[in-house]
Amino acid sequence: MLKRTVVVAVAAVVLVGLAPFAAFADQPKGPVQNTMAVCGCGMVFTPTAETKYIEFGGKSYACCTEGCHKMASGNPEMAAKMSEEAVARMQMKSAVKLAVANVVAVNETGTQALCGCGKEFTLASDTPYLKAGDNNYACCSKACHDMVAKDPVKAEAMFKEQLHKKMSMK
Repeated sequence: MLKRTVVVAVAAVVLVGLAPFAAFADQPKGPVQNTMAVCGCGMVFTPTAETKYIEFGGKSYACCTEGCHKMASGNPEMAAKMSEEAVARMQMKSAVKLAVANVVAVNETGTQALCGCGKEFTLASDTPYLKAGDNNYACCSKACHDMVAKDPVKAEAMFKEQLHKKMSMK
């Protein structure tokens, strides 16, 4: 369905309890940092393989429902503007650094992250996150989160090491 490996142009990472997000204009190179999208209607959601997009001004905008996609398709310029305004409102509400540092891909199966333990997994609504240094890291399980939360400095080094290994293999 989705023909791109990395999708979601204006996206937002909005995670329960953390509320981090980041907006992107083009397909990012290397690890991506977006896991959630903000629809023009203001709905924050996790894009799936079924998510439909509109294109405007060289950017892709995710639509939360079939109904929103139909409306957005009728006036892509207005839908793009509404989506960007919704992202801006979300950014004003948050005071934390807005990124998930260990996301490695967004593809047909969802948003992929690389845990500090070395496991690659798909983000879900119940994914636990660790705040370490200036970054947020997705953990593959609650048990993994609980283990690394004991020493966030050491955990951040583990996450960075795993990401370095993955990038070196490419």
